[in-house]
Amino acid sequence: MHHEQEENLDAPLVFADEVVPLSGEEALPADTNGFWTILIVDDEEDVHKITRITLKGYSFEGRGVKLLSAYSGQDVKTILATEKEIALILLDVVMEEEDTGLTLVEYIRNDLKNHGVRIVLRTGQPGKAPEHTIISRYDINDYKTKPEFTDQKLFTCVTACLRAYRSLKNIERNREGLESIIKASSIVFKNPSFSKFGERVLDQLHVILKFPRDPGLDGAYFMGLTAGQMLLMAGTGSYANMEGTIIEKVLPKSVSKEYEQLVLTGGEVFQADQYFGVFKSKEGFISFLYLKSHVPLGSVEKYLLRIYANNITIGFDNIWLTREIINTQKEVILTLGEVVETRSQETANHVTRVAEICYILAKKYGLEEKIAELLRMGSPMHDVGKIGLPEAILHKPGKLTSEEFEIIKKHAQIGYEILRNSHRSIMKTAAVIALQHHERWDGKGYPQGLKGKDIHVFGRIVAIADVFDAMSHKRCYKDAWPLDKIMDTFKDEAGFSFDPELMDIFLKNINEFIEINRRFPE
Repeated sequence: MHHEQEENLDAPLVFADEVVPLSGEEALPADTNGFWTILIVDDEEDVHKITRITLKGYSFEGRGVKLLSAYSGQDVKTILATEKEIALILLDVVMEEEDTGLTLVEYIRNDLKNHGVRIVLRTGQPGKAPEHTIISRYDINDYKTKPEFTDQKLFTCVTACLRAYRSLKNIERNREGLESIIKASSIVFKNPSFSKFGERVLDQLHVILKFPRDPGLDGAYFMGLTAGQMLLMAGTGSYANMEGTIIEKVLPKSVSKEYEQLVLTGGEVFQADQYFGVFKSKEGFISFLYLKSHVPLGSVEKYLLRIYANNITIGFDNIWLTREIINTQKEVILTLGEVVETRSQETANHVTRVAEICYILAKKYGLEEKIAELLRMGSPMHDVGKIGLPEAILHKPGKLTSEEFEIIKKHAQIGYEILRNSHRSIMKTAAVIALQHHERWDGKGYPQGLKGKDIHVFGRIVAIADVFDAMSHKRCYKDAWPLDKIMDTFKDEAGFSFDPELMDIFLKNINEFIEINRRFPE
């Protein structure tokens, strides 16, 4: 038997209706998507030949079979090390040892942890491996004696095993897909902007559907108001690098018609290789997801895509709600800041101008968008502590006495005490600003006498914005300063009152800050 095995190492492998030779040194094919792979394990060459002849031209669900041959336990281990998608093993029990087949079953199930491949034991010596004992002890899917394994029995057995393998793979694919959706959702919903949300939605689709990134999938994610223009927020494949383009200029007319219908009815539509989904918020905001696959969408892909799309809807609503909460917080903070400034007889637009100056200066200084935005939202509360000061001092038209100034200085600490116990990032930012926006670069400020970069960057930025706006506008105790006087004063105070680096950036971009004064006049 071993001599015959050596002579037949180059036996042909049957691929449906074509024969492809495979030498003992060739690598096994890696792409088995078009075939069901069956491994024949037997030390008798006739068994291999008969099995190939019987299964020649066989197909299941439109896919032919690829037959691999192994003549020993070591052959099996070698093949299993490279072939990861074997659907069925027709396994002889007695080969080089009386229990080689049984040992291989345990190796496959226990060592490789492969519980998907279907294993059919077939033996010419049933007395050495009684069926009842083998079925009870080993994780196999069928047991046949070689004499009873007729052409029809082989056809029936292979079909039943491939059907079971397909079902197991679908279950596994669903499980993996659902796990991917859970992971993808956590990534997609991680505090993104709407544009980042769309980008992540499309990016994670490749992970969930297991499609290659190129060419794999053409995806487009649009957002806008129901009654307004829909803009492309993110695109992949044919729609990459088209962000900001209106939907009519991106999608073909046939797709646009599907979108127009879905806007009226809502929901989603599947076609053989396409998906359309419309998601609406209660406030009239709408998003549209369009996908075109380069291969037909299978039932599993459609199932996973539908679940993912439903998660997108939830995430879209959550992001919208988060934006509403943030906008509400901003409005409350801005209103409170305006109330405080009105009480001290400063204009309501003072806090708006300071917020905009802070944002632009922070961005030009190199702070991240989310940090700069946090500063813009927290800065209107910089003088909230004035709410605890006497009106007589706040409204005094002349110069303050030293005692009165000491009282005024308390507003920084009072503002901090009002805000410091909040765990919200905006309020924590506002607390730092309230406490430190009167600190000086040279350490001669108040209330803590901090120096240089010991002062939080928020405090250093707001100090410049607050003083610039105060100098630029009339107050009860002074007139507005001309721009050249403001510029000269800032140049003189760089390195003393103000961070010299921030001041240099401010002066180089002075026209942008003057424009803010024009946008938000007294």
